[in-house]
Amino acid sequence: MKKGGKTHIKIFVIIIFFAILIFSYYFFVSMPVIKIYSKAETKALTDRAVNIAVSNVVNRSLTYGNLIDITYTQNGEIAAFSANQYEINAISREIIKETQSQLESLGNGGININLGTLSGFSYFIGKGPIIRFNLVPIGTALADFESSFSSVGINMTKHSLFLNVKLHVSVAMPIKAYELYTNNQVLLSESIIVGKVPEVYLNGGSLGESLDLVG
Repeated sequence: MKKGGKTHIKIFVIIIFFAILIFSYYFFVSMPVIKIYSKAETKALTDRAVNIAVSNVVNRSLTYGNLIDITYTQNGEIAAFSANQYEINAISREIIKETQSQLESLGNGGININLGTLSGFSYFIGKGPIIRFNLVPIGTALADFESSFSSVGINMTKHSLFLNVKLHVSVAMPIKAYELYTNNQVLLSESIIVGKVPEVYLNGGSLGESLDLVG
């Protein structure tokens, strides 16, 4: 074999060696770092999207009375709580729609991670040029209603109403993408109930189990 041919083979072997080395470093060092940081960034983005959506939707005159009806006995005691399913569904749909819109808008900026952070060395964290990874919402956001009762005094109970917004997003990275699920709980409304609340509610009875929220 000619000398030139041997040289070409050596160069080819060296290129393959460094390609494998770079790929291995990216896969075993950089990839876990990207997942950790992108998970935190994605959670921050989804939190912001949900908070903006809730602020835009709930800022209208939403009151506890719009969402919950309290039934009293003839003696004036609390008999039962019932949720206004139509109103809660309407608010849920608005929040879900607005959340997805906000997430798509915020996600256009992607997730930015410094090149030094990807090295895996603590000294280089936050240093070097920024690399951008795309954030892509997947499917439709989902929501479920939750309520809780807590005693705040003698014959006084705080009733809190929450909406759990569940999002499914994908972080696009070189070679592969990975999916992330987030659950964001937001307070819709709360009220102090004066009077004895039936034990079924205080002992963990769920007011949201009968609701069929539309996403």
